Amino acid sequence: VGPEVEAFSPENLLIFAAGLLCATPATGCNRTIVTTISPQTKLMAFSMMGGVWAPELKYAGYDKVILRGKSPELVYLWIHNDKVEIRDASHLAGKGSNETAELLRKELDEPKAEVVAIGLAGENRVFYASIEQGRSSASRGGIGAVMGDKNVKAIVVRGTGDINVAKPMEYLEECNEVMEYIKWREDNPIPGVIPILSVLGSPQEMVIHDEKWHTENFVWGNARTRRKDFWTEEVAKEWYNTLESARTRMISCFNCPMKCAATLSLPGLPTYMMKCFSKLTYTMASMSNLEFGLTIAQKATEYGLDGYSAPQVMAFALELYENGILTDDDLPGLPESNEDKFFYLLDLIVNREGIGDLLANGTYWAAKEIGKGAEEYAHNNIKKHEQLPLK
Repeated sequence: VGPEVEAFSPENLLIFAAGLLCATPATGCNRTIVTTISPQTKLMAFSMMGGVWAPELKYAGYDKVILRGKSPELVYLWIHNDKVEIRDASHLAGKGSNETAELLRKELDEPKAEVVAIGLAGENRVFYASIEQGRSSASRGGIGAVMGDKNVKAIVVRGTGDINVAKPMEYLEECNEVMEYIKWREDNPIPGVIPILSVLGSPQEMVIHDEKWHTENFVWGNARTRRKDFWTEEVAKEWYNTLESARTRMISCFNCPMKCAATLSLPGLPTYMMKCFSKLTYTMASMSNLEFGLTIAQKATEYGLDGYSAPQVMAFALELYENGILTDDDLPGLPESNEDKFFYLLDLIVNREGIGDLLANGTYWAAKEIGKGAEEYAHNNIKKHEQLPLK
């Protein structure tokens, strides 16, 4: 790709790559690396996700999928071992990322197929659109927007081949040694592993401790507003009960001993999987409660949005409104309820309607277009352009 190639150029590449040891017994070797030119930074960007898609690609016989050009119509790729097809996806336009995956598994009669897909945010080229894979996502740098620009809704893979290693017994011994090394014990050299699990719903005392640390003692990055008196015993109990009632099970990625993705079922909403700390980013941005965070995260996951950037952009928009830089003319029909304001902004951004068309480009580019001092509120950015992955 030459230096003149832009994110939404047909010459831009979108590369899905599996690692060398992916799909072998090596613990946790399951990552898909997605590389492209970012619409947000205008530089090369990569984002990675776990899950099972990359191992499935290896079982189908491939190390990479490289997309160049643009389809005139919305399509999806179907990779089934040696058979690779580009198929019509017009019936999937506007569908959610998880919904798309389920529809394609039924359509192909392949319940074990693995799917990466974009939601409406990717189709509308939101600069922080993600590529979703159920339990994991590639969300940074507007990767999903490039997939949407190429008019590719999804890539479906089913592989039934074998992965062969040169010295299988020696290799297994190495893999087993690594597995022993990372197991939880007193002298565990990676003591931070288990707390990743704790924040998604393990024992109460761990949940309470870790949630308090994230929501009250936010000591790195540029915390816009700190509420040192927020965390109370009542809040701790409420949040614990919220997690316990919403979480149905814990799930791991391919060949990983850590179950750090939670399936969440909220009243009236389809079950989805919560990745990392996005359950907190929406909650903190809106200064709301955990139930709100879990609910809006479900909708944002179906839309296919980066769970770090989206809440910050919405909080940025409300700061501009509170300070008179955006007005009722910019946000017609803005709800009274704080939480409803976030749902309202989410829909504006994903559909690129009104001011949402500017906000869909992230705080840096939106602030330059809005002017009137908006740049002062475009904080927490990496080299100006991209929202920090604040947890």
